[in-house]
Amino acid sequence: MLADLSGKTAIITGGGQGLGFGISTKMAQQGANLIITDIDDRNKSAISDLASKYDTKFLYIEMNVTDQSQVENGINEALEFSEVDILVNNAGVAGAPGSTGTVWRDEDWDFTWEVNVKGLHRVTEAVLPHMIERHSGKIINISSVAARAAKYTTSYYATTKMAVIAYTQALAREFGSKNINVNAIAPGRILTNFHKEWVENRKKLGDTKTDLFTKEALGQVMPLGRAQTPEDIGALATFLASEDAKNITGQTIQCDGGQVMA
Repeated sequence: MLADLSGKTAIITGGGQGLGFGISTKMAQQGANLIITDIDDRNKSAISDLASKYDTKFLYIEMNVTDQSQVENGINEALEFSEVDILVNNAGVAGAPGSTGTVWRDEDWDFTWEVNVKGLHRVTEAVLPHMIERHSGKIINISSVAARAAKYTTSYYATTKMAVIAYTQALAREFGSKNINVNAIAPGRILTNFHKEWVENRKKLGDTKTDLFTKEALGQVMPLGRAQTPEDIGALATFLASEDAKNITGQTIQCDGGQVMA
C-alpha cells in the first residue's frame, strides 16, 4: 500500500469540513487514527461515521486556533488520547466575518493573520515538543496557490499563505535533525463552502464573473481544465505524511491542475 498510515495518528485542524474533511477521509482510508479539531462540533457525527467506515479510532476536539488556552488544552487532550505522528495545519480563513474581498479592512488583515499564521504556529508549537521527544514527526501546512499567483484573491489572504511557505521552510531547516519532516501544500481551485461563501459575497457586490468552476473558466487558468477536490489534496497530504516521503522536507507542492508551474 502506497502511503500506508496504519497505526499512525494524525491531528488535522479544521478537519471536520471542506478541504480538511477530504484530508481526514484519505488518511482514514490509509489506516490513520484521527484527531480532528474544529471551531465547533457541528461535524462530529460525520467524522464518527468516517472513522467507523474505515475502522479507525477518532477524537473530536472543539478548538479555536486563535485562543492560546484552547490550543494548549486541546493538544494536551490529544496527547492523552494518543501519541501523535502527523500534524496537518489546515484551519484557515479568507478574511474576517463579513469580508467582501474588495476593501482592505484592518480586521481582515488582523483576523486572517491571526488564524492562518499565528494559529498555525500556536498548534505547531504545542505539538513540536512531543515530536522532538520521539525524534519523529510529519508536519503538513496548507498554503494556497494564491501565495504564488494572487489572482482572484485578496492581498491579505495571499500574504498569509506566502508566510505559511516561509514558516514551513524555516521549521524544516530547524527540526530536520530531529527527524521531523515539514512540508506545505498549495491547492488550486477547490469547490468547498469556503469558495461558495466567497462567490456569494462577490455576487452581493454585483460581480458577474464569480463562476470560476465552469469548464471554460477552469480551462483559462489550468491546463488540466478541472478543479481539485478535497480528496485530491488529501491524497497528497497522505503521501507526505507517510514514510514513502521520508526524504521530502521544506517543500511546497502545488496541487492546482497546472495553474502555477514553478
